[in-house]
Amino acid sequence: MKALKCDLNKSILNIGYVGAVLLTTLLCFTAKAYTDPNTAKIYTVFECIAKLDKQLFADDYSFSSYLIFAKGMSGYMAMFLPIIAAFPFMTAFCAERNGGSMRFTITRTGGLRYYLSKFCSAFLCGGSAVLFGYIIFGVIVRIIFPSLSQYELSADDLSFVLVNNKNELIGVLRYMLSAFLYGAISTMPALFISSFCKNPYLITCVPFMVTYMWQITVQKLIANSMMKEDFDRASILENFYPNSIMNLSYYTAFADTKYILFFNFGIILFSVIGFIVIMNMRLDKGV
Repeated sequence: MKALKCDLNKSILNIGYVGAVLLTTLLCFTAKAYTDPNTAKIYTVFECIAKLDKQLFADDYSFSSYLIFAKGMSGYMAMFLPIIAAFPFMTAFCAERNGGSMRFTITRTGGLRYYLSKFCSAFLCGGSAVLFGYIIFGVIVRIIFPSLSQYELSADDLSFVLVNNKNELIGVLRYMLSAFLYGAISTMPALFISSFCKNPYLITCVPFMVTYMWQITVQKLIANSMMKEDFDRASILENFYPNSIMNLSYYTAFADTKYILFFNFGIILFSVIGFIVIMNMRLDKGV
């Protein structure tokens, strides 16, 4: 616990953590929020605020702060979050490694304790940075856009908007929990790469490239399944997108979530075991 406390202090009290929070907030505003039915033009949250008539916000419930908040963790977030979420961990870890103090810390705390503390620190810092950035986005959206209660919605429409959430508050809390998990899991590839790489640029950029290729691969597999009219396979593949963990914010049945849990737990398990094994095999103790 002492090692974890020190790691958290190093990761949170640095510019990388602040940068991750702010970049998450900015990236949320680039999410697609509205499609004009007349021109088919797609507006991001930024563009909705800057270009659209505010009266439209009051007339169309798709501009409710709840639905805008729900869309925040989509779009470019899937590609860039592995970079953003890794900032707090990568900044502190590379500074410790380059400073030469890693070897003495491992000797004092023990290898396994040190590696597990790094995993917990990366998981918590990556998740909390993304969560706080998402919360800031949510507060701004709540101020600018109308609340869901301001619209006269029928019971069926309200049920459609909330999906499987009983009310707006529960929906917001589930989105926040999913955002935390999304950020935490997005840090895992950088954790694994840091076990054998000292270059901070590679540690952050390689997960970006892998995520991009993974997303394109899943898209092509889904397209091929749709062409073959294998809709069950296409539906299953939807759960293997890099941002699939966000679907837990409205999925309830285990049949819908088992693939998401399997996929994301696999990422965590592979990353932490790989990190521990490789770091333990290094004669230089990672320095």
